[in-house]
This record gives sequence, structure tokens and C-alpha cells, in this order.
Amino acid sequence: MLIGVIIVSAAVGRIFLAPYLEPSRLISWMREWGGSVAAIPLFLFGFGVATSLFTPAVVMMITAGVTWGFWPGWLWVWLAANLWSHVHFATGRWLAGEPVRLWLAKRDAQWLTRELDQGGVLTTIMVRQLPIPFPLVNVAAGASPMAWNKWAVGNAIGLLPNCLIYTQLASALADGASDARSTALVRVVLGGVAVISLSLVSRWLQKRFSVSAPVSAPPGKRAG
Repeated sequence: MLIGVIIVSAAVGRIFLAPYLEPSRLISWMREWGGSVAAIPLFLFGFGVATSLFTPAVVMMITAGVTWGFWPGWLWVWLAANLWSHVHFATGRWLAGEPVRLWLAKRDAQWLTRELDQGGVLTTIMVRQLPIPFPLVNVAAGASPMAWNKWAVGNAIGLLPNCLIYTQLASALADGASDARSTALVRVVLGGVAVISLSLVSRWLQKRFSVSAPVSAPPGKRAG
């Protein structure tokens, strides 16, 4: 019942806030606020609202890269992702643990909590690369018996590849659009290679965990 309420609430929120969660609008807002003192707390808050409503975390990574560049963009999005990972983890641990486990079991996805618990830090790093919605991984981790400190370490490391790659790619594209510099083109190419490599790793990990398809979730969601 509780997990149903959470999903329905997120879906309703997503519908009503959809116009404000469009990537172009998010980027426009953050570029407007990027130089102000309020930009960082606004981004931290916006990351939590957007991802909790199943906006792909990659969108926020790209937004950070366009707003602040590779540095400190990757740092702000990495901190935001870590912060909200623990908020979602706490939700799974203290509020929705049993409902989440039952919900995953009905969808033949109980492997997620099992792998997180048994594999510890290394498995957390690998699961973080899978194309599963960002908040679902976090809540499932909280619903598993996994120790919070192991989750914290594995999650922090596992978030780095996406944060580094997508902020770098976004900042390179922004630089190329404004300056058309050859160095920006090289960075775009390298970023594209990194994205493709990450996708290949993700596919290999799906086979490693014997997952034929991502866990079912509302449309339009991507990896966290």
C-alpha cells in the first residue's frame, strides 16, 4: 500500500511538474542562476525534486556541466547525488522497506536487494552503473539488509563515472557552441567515447546480474 502511494504521488507530481523538469528549461534556469550564491543550494534542492519524480539523473549531470563547466560542475552534481541517495536510502530503510521488497518480488526483481546485501561495496559500485532509475536503486538499497556504511562507500565511488563523463561532455559541448575551439571538439569526442564505453559496461553488468531488462518503472526514466 505504502509503495503504491509513493509511486502514485511521484507519478502525479511528475505530470504536474513536467513542464518545469524539461532539460532545456532546467539548463536555462541554472545558467541564469549559475553566478549567484543561491545557485548551489537551488541545484541541490532541484536535483532531489527532479530525480525523486523520475527525471533521469543524467539530465541533472548535464545541467551542472553546462552551468559550471567540468569543474566544479562534476563536484556539485556528485555531492547532490550522494545527498539524495542517502535521503532515498533512509526512506527504504525506515519507511518503505517491506513494501519495497514485496514490490520488487512481484516483478522478479528481488535480485537487486539480494545482490546489494551479499556483494557489499563492489556490488554497489557495479549496480550504480545499471540502467535502473536513480531513486529505485537507492530505496532498494535501504530496503536490503546492507550496512549503511558499505552503501555510502560503494555509492560514492559508483556515482563518479557518470558524474565525470556527463559533466565533461556537457561542458565541452557548451564550450564548442560558444567558442568553436578545436580543444572543445576533442573533449566532445572523448566524452562521446566515454559515454559509449559506459554503455557497454552497463550491458556487460546486466548480463553479469542476469537481468534481461531494467526493473519496470514509469516511462522516461534512465540510469542513476
